[in-house]
Amino acid sequence: MGRSISRFIRAITLLGMMLSLPTWGSTVGLLVDASSDQILAFKQQLAIQLPSDTVQVVTVSDLNSLDQAKIDKWLTLGPNALNQLLMRFNTLSSPVLAMFLPEAARVKLSTQYSQKFTTLDNSPDMVKQLSLIRALVPQARQVGVFHSSQLNINKPEFNKAAKRFGLSLHWAELKDPLDWDRHALKVLADVDLVLGVNDDALYNTTTIRSILMRLYRSSKALIGPDKGYVRAGAVASTYSGIEETLLAAASWSRGELSADSILENPYFNVNVNTQVARSLNIVVDDPNALIQQIKESTHER
Repeated sequence: MGRSISRFIRAITLLGMMLSLPTWGSTVGLLVDASSDQILAFKQQLAIQLPSDTVQVVTVSDLNSLDQAKIDKWLTLGPNALNQLLMRFNTLSSPVLAMFLPEAARVKLSTQYSQKFTTLDNSPDMVKQLSLIRALVPQARQVGVFHSSQLNINKPEFNKAAKRFGLSLHWAELKDPLDWDRHALKVLADVDLVLGVNDDALYNTTTIRSILMRLYRSSKALIGPDKGYVRAGAVASTYSGIEETLLAAASWSRGELSADSILENPYFNVNVNTQVARSLNIVVDDPNALIQQIKESTHER
């Protein structure tokens, strides 16, 4: 009996010693072309989000003398940093999250190298944009979607998503933003507002002024396709910027997000051009309330 109690006490003491030992986190390598004040600020905020980990800024020039085994997870900023990492290490045992990677670069690098990596996609999610429309203009039912011939998109999927929000999408190829054909004009006349899509062949700095002028004359709001177009004159858009990228990078590092080839950023914000909204009789009382509405409605669906 005495020996049993003694063994029990020793076991409890050993367990207490084990629990009191410090827990060592991962080393997260933040790979950049060159360090800067902005990079150091990003690293500092990331370190706050990952208190158990060590965040280390690594420049591409450091790769030649770096022991890759010392980095448990890689975060890369921009296409060159990712390219240099994949070129320097033929096989990486550490997972990689590529941030601010254009789609063309993603396709090229995933084809060029066998090494797997996850790309953080910051482009606005159409479901969130549809939810934004419902929150901004609850009376809207008909939504126009103009696109170029180059747009590759699953129309039935988005038609189905729109239906869940009580919206109907009207698609029209816009061959010339300066000279709208009869079908495009009819769609514009029939809809309550227009949803911009991620289509660089149509929505770009050369064409956006002409598109917005046509919509203004028809008293139709443009939602999206991204934050930059809100500054140009669109009414509003969801977006994921630096702060949202930081949050996603921290969540991925903690293992809370998927490691698929493409990771849609779950964190987002809303940008509203209140002056344009007011001119189109769209009332925006509280942008933060819009964000909450979108979160609730997309979660429900």
